[in-house]
Amino acid sequence: MKRKHYTLMALRMVGLPALVVAIVGALSLPAAADSTVKIDLWEKADASQGMTLSTSEVKAGKVTFDITNTSKAMEHEFIMVKTDMTVDQLPMNDTRTRIDEAKLEGMDEFGDLEAGATKSWTRDLTPGRYVLFCNLRGHFPAGMHATLTVTP
Repeated sequence: MKRKHYTLMALRMVGLPALVVAIVGALSLPAAADSTVKIDLWEKADASQGMTLSTSEVKAGKVTFDITNTSKAMEHEFIMVKTDMTVDQLPMNDTRTRIDEAKLEGMDEFGDLEAGATKSWTRDLTPGRYVLFCNLRGHFPAGMHATLTVTP
């Protein structure tokens, strides 16, 4: 009988607090498939523009985009489309200054970001290739685009 008493006492003193810590820790962790991609939208004095991603590959599931427009004066926008096309295959308008959005299916637009602004946007992504871009006049051809691969 003494042995059973010592086992219960040991569980109360060591096991139970450890179990509580493990449960609380597990509840506070994000789901394994959740990802965050930090994105900088930028331009240089030579008129080149771009999107720098913290990673170019994430797992399928909820993906949060933390988007920062690091420009001092220029507005940018953030658009995403799941496609098998490469960046150079995307349909351009007649003046080649923008993507022809009417010819893309499944486009998802976050909207405009003023110079210096940071915003977050979360989407549930399925496996595939996504092209991220700014479609303000002249921005896409200046290099304001990136590709994100979503794996199973």
